[in-house]
Amino acid sequence: MDSALEIATRVTTAYRRVPGLAFAYGQGPVVAGFTHDSDLDLIMVWDGSAPPRNRSTAMKDLHNGPGKPIQYDYPGFALDRFWVNGQQIEVSHKTHDTFCGWIRDIRSGWGWEDTDPSMALYSVAGFAYGRVFTDDGRAAEARTDLTTFPPLLIERSRAVLAAELPSYDRDLAGCARRGDGLLFHEILSKVLRHALVAWFSAEHRYCPHPKWLQHWVARFGMDPGIAGLERSLWVPVTLGRRREVFVAMAERILALD
Repeated sequence: MDSALEIATRVTTAYRRVPGLAFAYGQGPVVAGFTHDSDLDLIMVWDGSAPPRNRSTAMKDLHNGPGKPIQYDYPGFALDRFWVNGQQIEVSHKTHDTFCGWIRDIRSGWGWEDTDPSMALYSVAGFAYGRVFTDDGRAAEARTDLTTFPPLLIERSRAVLAAELPSYDRDLAGCARRGDGLLFHEILSKVLRHALVAWFSAEHRYCPHPKWLQHWVARFGMDPGIAGLERSLWVPVTLGRRREVFVAMAERILALD
């Protein structure tokens, strides 16, 4: 069986025959080498105002698995799903303007405030820590630009966490006293995401999507004390203890130079 990277090269070579492709890269756990049992996640970045719809020939020529290849085209969302030699492939399509918008957001210190899995920070992290398979030169330029970590992302993520921690701590403490587990975890989810952004930023890393988070923490060699607190959040403990662990973790993040 071909390796995932060999398959990715075949896929991007096929899509390169469609006019307008600027560059293509892979991201996610398969490309990172964390697992072989997941979709191969590829992103094609195109010139123009929308990804080309006439890409189905490339997909159909590649597909040799179960069912039929599927092409989705909606405003702001274009995706191809098919199989190559036993590997499920998901090819997302973005315009170069959209890609440049992600970079602008991150360099300005924003693009991480909500919980949308497609938010700019996760997208930039996927690109920065992924693998480029074909490039007209613009991917290399963007990667060079991203090697200088945005100071505003460090400053703003830290400022937001510092400002919101006291009120979130009060809310978490109230939930713990009342035993409101669902509300506790809804509140914790939002503020913990912000804490992770601030932590990764303080260590000059673009915070990736939280799936496989501990693998990224280990790969980047991040602060072991904070990493231990993050892991201990998920062992069987009371809500009160979980709140104490999170606050200790957030305070350690804010104390990073």
